[in-house]
Amino acid sequence: MKRTLLWLSCLVILLTFSVGAAAGTTVKGPTGLLKVPTADGLPAGELGLAYHLDGGKGVGSVVYGIADNIELGVFSGGSHSILGLHGKAVLVKESNNLPGLAVGICDESLYMVASKRLSRAGLRGHVGVGTKGYEGLFLGVSKMLNTVSVDSGFKSTGLPATLLAAEYVKGGFNLGAEVLLTPEIRVKLAAEDLKTVILGVSFRMPL
Repeated sequence: MKRTLLWLSCLVILLTFSVGAAAGTTVKGPTGLLKVPTADGLPAGELGLAYHLDGGKGVGSVVYGIADNIELGVFSGGSHSILGLHGKAVLVKESNNLPGLAVGICDESLYMVASKRLSRAGLRGHVGVGTKGYEGLFLGVSKMLNTVSVDSGFKSTGLPATLLAAEYVKGGFNLGAEVLLTPEIRVKLAAEDLKTVILGVSFRMPL
């Protein structure tokens, strides 16, 4: 009961902030939130590199946009002693009226996910189904805190944009924040089911 109340409080806090949401990199590499993918893909010719500490275990990943709406990548570490593969195809791009839709594979898990910006609420919602690592239904909500200017008394300082994310997957709730230090570099701090700490850094660049 206490954990449920804590998660509800965190979600209320998440809902009170500002607009937007752009997907980052999941622990295993696909474009997404913390652990769950979203209906986003890397642009063609863009390379993403990431390293996460998930419960103290390092996971490195690489993902590349091989074509419009298609990304492929590999990851290594965590509970895997060999390389794992992941790939995603965006079947429908998100529009004002329709959600985005993507299908993919991550290691041995298949999934389908839809993502849609909820303009009035200032959020972006994600819902999907998958096998094995996703165990059926998974859900996510994300929200971007806009860059603001803070007066320190001497000069105004721009704070970096921050993506907040909450997700439900495999019967547990994950909550985290990803700070965009630059458009190319992000750092992540998250908690998996309020038990395991996730730390990460990711970098994207065109090739």
